[in-house]
Amino acid sequence: MRRFIALLVVLGFMLLMQLDFPAAMIYPWARTTYSFGFLLLAAYLLGDVLAGFKMPKITGYILAGIAFGPYVLNLVTLESVRDLGLIDDLALTFIALAAGGELRLKELKNRKRVILLTVAFLTLIVFGGVTLFMILARPLMPFLDGKPFIHVVAVAAIVGTFAVARSPSSAIAIISETKARGPFTEMVLGVTVLMDVGVIAFFAVVVTLCQAAVSTSGGMDFNLIITMTLEIVLSIGGGLLLGWLMMLYIKHIKVELMIFIIGVAFLTTFGSKQFAVLMHDQFGMAFHLHAMLICITAGFLIQNYSPSGRVFMEKIDHASLPIYVIFFAHVGADLDIRTLEATWLIAILIVTCRCLLIWLGGWVGGKVAGDSPVMRRWSGPSFITQAGVSLGLAGIVKARFPEWGAAVATMIVAVITLNQVIGPVTFKLALGAVGETRESRQAQVAAKLDKSP
Repeated sequence: MRRFIALLVVLGFMLLMQLDFPAAMIYPWARTTYSFGFLLLAAYLLGDVLAGFKMPKITGYILAGIAFGPYVLNLVTLESVRDLGLIDDLALTFIALAAGGELRLKELKNRKRVILLTVAFLTLIVFGGVTLFMILARPLMPFLDGKPFIHVVAVAAIVGTFAVARSPSSAIAIISETKARGPFTEMVLGVTVLMDVGVIAFFAVVVTLCQAAVSTSGGMDFNLIITMTLEIVLSIGGGLLLGWLMMLYIKHIKVELMIFIIGVAFLTTFGSKQFAVLMHDQFGMAFHLHAMLICITAGFLIQNYSPSGRVFMEKIDHASLPIYVIFFAHVGADLDIRTLEATWLIAILIVTCRCLLIWLGGWVGGKVAGDSPVMRRWSGPSFITQAGVSLGLAGIVKARFPEWGAAVATMIVAVITLNQVIGPVTFKLALGAVGETRESRQAQVAAKLDKSP
């Protein structure tokens, strides 16, 4: 109750700032600063309020961003959201370091079979099922009226590819919040990271084939495949170099490790963006290093090939709360929920179809791998969240298919919006059901003590 009252007080102060005071009392240049502060406080408080109802805190952060962002109450304007973009990117690279650090090689080797089979069946079943559904759902997509059937297949394949994508940032936030650990947690994180990296290459192949299919010239753009493959390879290489340098710092210098880790995240974000600008300006190439992949690789290297892995993760855990709050609040504020007005029916149908297929893919993968019944049952609900990479790839679709790319991108954003709200809830439920959250572990210990004589 106190958190809710505090939220109302913060909201009241923000509404007061929106009043039309005399010009002498207004500081327009500070709008981004106080918008950042308000969003941070409001999201934190709403997350705590929802936690009282056993919901994930990050759901509260996302809902705060949606509610107070530019598309609902507009207390945080679109301009402020864009100004906070660098902070969002910084948070994403920090979370990526945490995601890499959570990937422990010993546990991954023990779960290698189930991880690989789950990835394989999720990809095949979700991609194939959503693609088929989209072909059958052609009447719900008026932007394809009068278009040849090959265009329908292209749209279906592209949406099917997006359905495969996951969100490591959401997964790691839920794992951190619930203090989850165990074979199921390791499997989910391994599958999520592997699929998020793989979907970039998969997307390049599908888009190239679709572009060739709908093009009158029939030419294939192999440059996209080559470019994205090089981006992945060089990003992994950069992550190995960064991880090695961080290991040297942690081993020999050991000063202000938390500030050092945040600084590394910032430099990785800034450096990757500047590299993209340099490649565009000097060579006319659209070539990017993936900051998130760099940091996942670096975190993985530190955790598994350095004695400093435990210290590294402790420092990340200490700094994680404000990072998660502002990142997911910004994700919510940046989600244009107006897309739901025009695409709500097809978006809901795609989300429903995707959720069912993900459950089926997770169950089949676990069954073939010999996983326990409870893990098979809850595997699918752990892979629903989407963000990050998916939103970035939607922009590529818009640019490469001028006839209907904008409409497809709008539909994809609507689907991502729904998945990002639903996914954290289902993942937290799954972790609790398999008994790997801290709360469920404590309950198991208490039950054993009660049974003991």
